[in-house]
Amino acid sequence: MKDGELEQTLPDTLWPGGGTACYLKGYARSTTPLKSLELEAPGLDATLASRIYPHLHGIDECCDDANPKACLMSAFTSLLKVSDKTNPATYRYTLNARFGGKDTRSLASTELTVSDSRPVEATVIPFAGSESGQRCVICMATYEPGMETFRRQIESIKAQTHKSWHCIINDDGSSDETLARCREVIGDDERFSIYRNQPNVGFYKNFETALMRVPNNVDFVALSDQDDDWYPDKLESCLNAFNEKTQLVYCDMQIVNEQGEVLADTYWKNRRNNYQDAHVLFLANTVTGAASVFRRELLDDILPFPQPVGQVFHDHWIACVARCRGELGYVDRPLYDYYQYGTSVIGHCDFEHVGVLEGATGLIERAKDIPGMGRFKSVLVSIRNKSINIYHNEYLRLHLFAVILDMRMPGMNPSARRELTMFADNWRAVWRMLYAHLRIKFAGDTTYNAELRLAASVLAFKAERMLVRLFAGRLVRKHCRRSTAE
Repeated sequence: MKDGELEQTLPDTLWPGGGTACYLKGYARSTTPLKSLELEAPGLDATLASRIYPHLHGIDECCDDANPKACLMSAFTSLLKVSDKTNPATYRYTLNARFGGKDTRSLASTELTVSDSRPVEATVIPFAGSESGQRCVICMATYEPGMETFRRQIESIKAQTHKSWHCIINDDGSSDETLARCREVIGDDERFSIYRNQPNVGFYKNFETALMRVPNNVDFVALSDQDDDWYPDKLESCLNAFNEKTQLVYCDMQIVNEQGEVLADTYWKNRRNNYQDAHVLFLANTVTGAASVFRRELLDDILPFPQPVGQVFHDHWIACVARCRGELGYVDRPLYDYYQYGTSVIGHCDFEHVGVLEGATGLIERAKDIPGMGRFKSVLVSIRNKSINIYHNEYLRLHLFAVILDMRMPGMNPSARRELTMFADNWRAVWRMLYAHLRIKFAGDTTYNAELRLAASVLAFKAERMLVRLFAGRLVRKHCRRSTAE
């Protein structure tokens, strides 16, 4: 094993917008314990905060190490916050790992370019003759769409009773043949603009790019998938639901299969639709992107998107921004058909009530299938692995959301700010999540116990870090003896 490595680095170019943050991850080992990570970047308005924790994947390398604690406690996740006050320039930076004593090691020495503009240019949309205050841009993200379903979606947009719209289609690197066929479907209709990413960036970044193309002479933004079927009054009904406090409006949908047969006449068959309580929205998003229309001004806080951590969705981020700015609205009837293909459940997921007792019972039942005397230990290892994975891929994603929201919206909605303390990555956050769980259960809401999973993941992360610091030598010796015996 190397003495140090950056497993996740900074991008070469960064547009901070109203302020942003991103993670660096890696490990650094020396003969003394890792104490901190420091960023030397003259002129760059940025701060770095780090978490140091066990690098258990490298435990085999610790068998011959004179200092097991220094060897094990060598992984880090650092959060870099870049201010919106940073002057656009190219900065030379060095990332240093500092250990006990005066030991220092450079992990990276390279350049970061900070830009003051979006990576792509906004689309020029004249909106000739359009009514002021009602101009709407529809952002559609596509990738290798089927022509029949794509044509259906395009025709449903053309049939909207609200006429002041323009559709930006951002394709994520489809083939030349597919793109040519998409252009054929659009024809010479100037209400559509189509672009293509090179290379493919995934649906999350694709929607971000589409939103970056929205110009300033717009009042509202709507999101669209490539294969749904909008009802004629979808835009009109959503726009009519706005009041002066509303930042985003979304609607219900009808779920249909590939043949157009109705599977559910509402999205909310087994799950309560709660868009008013911030803690429920932050923990388990209820807003579907393709059902949404939001104010153009929100893009100042939405863009750029947070760095992807785990399985991240654009509509969750947009809903969080809208809730921090003000209120959400809802049209309580289906305004489009959502097509569900095969076993796909992305975009339509019912939450069943699963309590703590049911979860524990299920864990015991699974443990019965583990043979031998190591059953209890195997269960504990399984719980540990799952909890640590949740911490790194779910909790840190929400922590990043909270940090960026705080940077971009110092005057955010007070109730939203209070609920974001659930993701402060400290002991108070655990209590806030447990308190949120009681409120959610009392109100009859459903988050699939997300708050309990997240609280458990924070406890597991902190407990493991404490145990390794206390018993690093014993853990390494036991592991090494077992490895030799095997």
